[in-house]
Amino acid sequence: MSMKVWENDLIGVLDAPTEEIWPYRDSIFINNQNSLQFGIHILSQPPESFPNVKTVTCFTSDLEQWGFEDDYTQHDYVRKERLKEWLADCLLVFKVERRIRYNHEEVFNAKDVRVLPKLPSFSENVRLISVPIFSQDTHGMDVDEFVHRLSSRKFVGRIDSISHEVDDTPSMVVWREENSDQLKLFGEFEDHQYAHGGFSFHVRGALKEMPFKEEWLEECYFCSDVDEVVYVPLPIYQQMADDMEQSSPISVSPSVEAIPRKVEAQPKKKEEHETIVQSKAEVAVAVEVLDLVNEEADEKQAEEREFLELFYTYTQDAGLSYSQENLINFHTCMKSSPLVILSGMSGTGKSKLVDSYSYSLGLKGDQFTVIPVNPSWTSDSDLIGYADTMNMVYRPGDSGLINALKKAADHPDKLFVICFDEMNLARVEHYFSQFLSILEMEPGKRVLRLYNDDLESRLYNSAQYPPTISIQDNVLFVGTVNVDESTYHFSDKVLDRSNVLELDVMPFAALKQLPERKKVAGRKEEVGFEAYKRFKNETRTLSLTDDETALLWDVHQALQHVNRQLGVGPRIVKQIDRYLHNLPMQSVVTRDKGFDLQFVQRVLTKIRGSEEQLRRLLGTYRDGEVVNSQLLTILNEYEHVSRFDRSKRIIEQKVKELKLNGYTF
Repeated sequence: MSMKVWENDLIGVLDAPTEEIWPYRDSIFINNQNSLQFGIHILSQPPESFPNVKTVTCFTSDLEQWGFEDDYTQHDYVRKERLKEWLADCLLVFKVERRIRYNHEEVFNAKDVRVLPKLPSFSENVRLISVPIFSQDTHGMDVDEFVHRLSSRKFVGRIDSISHEVDDTPSMVVWREENSDQLKLFGEFEDHQYAHGGFSFHVRGALKEMPFKEEWLEECYFCSDVDEVVYVPLPIYQQMADDMEQSSPISVSPSVEAIPRKVEAQPKKKEEHETIVQSKAEVAVAVEVLDLVNEEADEKQAEEREFLELFYTYTQDAGLSYSQENLINFHTCMKSSPLVILSGMSGTGKSKLVDSYSYSLGLKGDQFTVIPVNPSWTSDSDLIGYADTMNMVYRPGDSGLINALKKAADHPDKLFVICFDEMNLARVEHYFSQFLSILEMEPGKRVLRLYNDDLESRLYNSAQYPPTISIQDNVLFVGTVNVDESTYHFSDKVLDRSNVLELDVMPFAALKQLPERKKVAGRKEEVGFEAYKRFKNETRTLSLTDDETALLWDVHQALQHVNRQLGVGPRIVKQIDRYLHNLPMQSVVTRDKGFDLQFVQRVLTKIRGSEEQLRRLLGTYRDGEVVNSQLLTILNEYEHVSRFDRSKRIIEQKVKELKLNGYTF
C-alpha cells in the first residue's frame, strides 16, 4: 500500500450525505471493524498538488482526545446520531493521508485531527483561505526587520502548517505584534521560495501594509495549538485584497540590516554630517553588493530548477516512474557525497536513472562510463590494472576506468560520471579499497596510484599511463546494488563514505500515466564542471542546529551501548550537514524531510545484527506495532526536528525482520 501525506492543515466540516459522494449510505457509517467513520467536507483551499477530492474519511478514534466517546452497546442508529450531534457545532482541522490499496483504489484519510467551534456566522457554503502569521515571538525578529526582509526577498521564517508548493503563494501575510492580539497585513506577493530558512516572497510592485480590521477578525478561524495560520472566509479575503490594492506603498529605506522606518530629523554638526554622508555611501555600496549576490543566487536557483525539470522529463521518457522526492534526493546526494549508491530490488531502473541523470547534464561519449562489476574481482588490480614487470608494460583493467579518469584529468572543465553497476557482486572493500581512502581526501589530494614511481622509467607505456592519476571534483561516482543471495553486504568502511539510497517502488498504476515515449532531445549545451559547481554549496562551516546535533549525539550514545565500534561518527555528522546545505530551493524535500532521509541513508543503514544485540535499541514487534524501542523514543523526543516518517518505517521493518529471522541487515 503506497502512502502520501500533505503536511499542511486543512479545515472541514461533517459532510452532508449525497448520492454522488456517498452512494447507498450516510456520510456517517459503521465499518467492518464495528467502528464509526464519517466524511469531512473540505472547506479550506487545498495545495495545488492535491487531487480533485472534496471529502476525506475520518475515524472517531481521532476524536477521543477531544471528548467524544463511542458507546458500542448502543444501536447503530443511536451511535451515528450521537456523533452527528457532537459534530454539529464543530469544525475539524486535519492533515490528509492518501493510501493506494492493493486494488489501486485511492483512499484519503484525515490524520492529526483537531477541533474548532463554529462561529455564529458559519455557513455551509463558506470557503476558507489560509494566511500565514509571522511574529517576533515565533520568528525572532521585530517588525522593522520583517519589513526589510519582505522587501528584499530574504527568508522570513518557517510556517509548517501551510502549503509550501510553488503555485500556492499567499498574496498576503499577517504580522502579530509581540504580546498583543493586534494584527497587520502585508502584501501583495506574486511568488515565493521555501527552504530551510522558510518563506522568501517576491513582492508584486511595492510592499504595502494595512491593519487587520476588527470586524474581519470576528469572522476568521484560528487554530489554538498552531498560532501561525488564520483561516479567512473568501468574501473577507476579497475585501482585504481590495483594500490592500488601494493602500499606499511602504517607504523602505535601503539598509544592510533592518532600520526603523520613521526617523525624526535632528540638526547635525558638520563633522556628524560628513560621517553620515560617508556611512550612506558605505551602505549604498553594501546594498549594491547584496543586490548582486541576490541576483546571482536567483540565477543559480533558476538554473538548477531548469535542470531538475529536465531530469524529471527524461526519467519519464525513459519509462521510469520515480517520485520527485526520489529524484531531488538523488541529485542532492550527487552534489554532496563522494560516492552515491542506489539500492533496491532488481528491475527498478537504477542504472537507467543514472543514465537519465547524465543525459540531463548533456554528457556525451566517454563523459559517462558504466563499469559492470565482475564477481571474480578480488583486488584493485582487477579494476585499475597492474604493472606487468615481465613484459615491462602497464596493463590497465578491462573496465575502462583508467581511460575515463585520464580523460577527466585532461579535461578539467568538463563533467564526468562513472557508474559501477551491480557493485556488490564482488566485495567492495577488496576491489575498491584505494577509492575508499581517496574519495575522503580534499580536492587536489585525490591521487590514484597505478604502480610505484621507480617503475616509470622502465615501463614502455609510462607516457600513456603515468604512475599516478589525479582525481578531481569533475568526476562523480555512483554505484548500483541489488540486495539478494548473490551479493555481498557493505561494511561500515563503505557505508561511512557513501550515501545509500533505496529507491521507492511506485504503484504500478503510475506506469500507465507515463507519457508516450517521444525520444526527447538532449540539452543543446552540456552542463560543464563550472556550471555544475554553481549548483553546489561548498560551505564547510557546520550549520546543524543545536537540536539536530543533540539528536545525533543521543543516537550515537545509544549505538555505542550496542557495540563500541558502532556509532554516528563526526564524518557522518559533517556529511549530513553538507547534504542539507545542498538541498535545492524547492518545496518537495524540505529540511526536515531531508534530515529524515539522511538519517535513513547515513545512520540506519549501519544498524544490523541479531535480535539479542538489537532488541533494546530497535524494540520488539507486538500486536501490530513496535514497542520498547530506544531509537523510536529518541526520534519522538525530537519531533520538532523532523517527523521521521521514513525512519520510523525502516525501524519497523528492521524489527519485523528480527522477529521473523532473528537477524536484520
